[in-house]
Amino acid sequence: MQTFQEITDFYLCAYLVAEGIKLQSHKRTNGSTIFTFLNEDRTNDAIESYYSMAATIEPMTYGNAIKSIKTIVHSYDKTTSRSGDINYVKQYKGSARV
Repeated sequence: MQTFQEITDFYLCAYLVAEGIKLQSHKRTNGSTIFTFLNEDRTNDAIESYYSMAATIEPMTYGNAIKSIKTIVHSYDKTTSRSGDINYVKQYKGSARV
């Protein structure tokens, strides 16, 4: 049985997405967005690296992940979704290169 980890830290969420860890879902509760990831070793290792300041990430990839997560968070302002609804997202791996 798969277990999930709920995260409210916006920048941690962006880091996990930039690392290629799939965002399973997100929901809005009491004005906060809760992001859900699979609770697996890869996710836990990335979280540990992030909080121990040992993480390294390509800046453009991280910036694109932040933009993607902002789009998700602000999509609630443009929809009629109810608080507590779970929304599933499609993700694309890679970064835009100029």
